[in-house]
Amino acid sequence: MEEKRDDERKKISVTTIVRKMKPAGGQAIMEFRSRDLSRGGLFISTENLNLFDLGEEIEILVDHKGEKYYEGKAEVVRSARIFGEKSEILDCGYGLMFFNPGEDFKEMLLEKLAAGKS
Repeated sequence: MEEKRDDERKKISVTTIVRKMKPAGGQAIMEFRSRDLSRGGLFISTENLNLFDLGEEIEILVDHKGEKYYEGKAEVVRSARIFGEKSEILDCGYGLMFFNPGEDFKEMLLEKLAAGKS
């Protein structure tokens, strides 16, 4: 699959909470671990690829050092199962693209990327 991202991604694991509106009203709150992060987005790991639709906009909270969560919005731009040489599933989940991140969110991302770890 051809990569379409403009920003370098780094293997950084971070807790990401997603808030999604339910069709009948209310919110679903889900917690994920990311496997990589870039200035433009992140990939959250989950075995369930029925949670989100491509193009869906969701609210996210990204953990920073266990001290604070930074709030933002993201668009679901990819769903994928990643297979190894022996057809085993190596990872599964969604690619999220940040949508108009605020200045504090951008600063947190740059700090995480500079440190290269969660």
